[in-house]
Amino acid sequence: GIGGTFQYGYNISIINAPTSYIQRFMNETWLERTGVPLESNVILLLWSFTVSAYPLGGLTGAVVAGPMAIVLGRKMSLLLNNAFVIIAAVLSGFSRMAKSFEMIMLSRFFSGVNAGVSMNVQPMYLAESAPKKLRGAVALTSASFTALGLVLGQVVGLRELLGGEESWPFLLASNVVPALIQLTSLPWFPESPRYLLIDRGDTESCI
Repeated sequence: GIGGTFQYGYNISIINAPTSYIQRFMNETWLERTGVPLESNVILLLWSFTVSAYPLGGLTGAVVAGPMAIVLGRKMSLLLNNAFVIIAAVLSGFSRMAKSFEMIMLSRFFSGVNAGVSMNVQPMYLAESAPKKLRGAVALTSASFTALGLVLGQVVGLRELLGGEESWPFLLASNVVPALIQLTSLPWFPESPRYLLIDRGDTESCI
C-alpha cells in the first residue's frame, strides 16, 4: 500500500501547503520571460490547470490499469507504476531550477497517472493474494493507506518541515520516497494466484 493508494492520498494533500508560493513562482517566471507580470485571474487559471492535471492523469491511469494488470500482471504493474512517480518527482524537484512552472503541471499529471493505476490494481492484487480468512481485512487496507497518505501529506507540508517557501520543490518531489520503498520491497512478494491461473494458465506457479 505504501507505493499504491498511499500515493493517491499523499499527492492530493501535498499540493495544498505551497499554493501561494507556486503561484508567486508562476508570476515571477512569467515576468522574467516576458517582462510583464501575470494578472491575478491568469495566475488563478494556471493554478487551476496545475491542480486539474492530477485528476486528468488519474483518469488516464484508470483507463490503462486494466490492460496493464492483464498483460503485465498485478505485481509488475504496481512496480512499473512507480516510474510515473519518479518522473513526476524529477520534474517538480527541478522546476524552480529550470524556471518552468509547466514542469509542475506535467509532474501533477504523471502523479495522477500513478494514482489512477494504483487505485485500481492494488485492491485487485490484495484481494486476489490474501488468504481467505484475511481477505476482508486486507482489502480494507487500501482505504487505510489512502487516509494515511492524506495525513502524512498534511504533516510534511507544514512550514516547519517541507512546506516553506524555499523547500516546496522538495515537498512536491517527496512522493519519490514511497515509490522507492515499494520498488525495494514488492519484488519479494508473490504474484497474484488468480492472474497466474486465469490469465497465464500457469497452474504450477499458482499453487
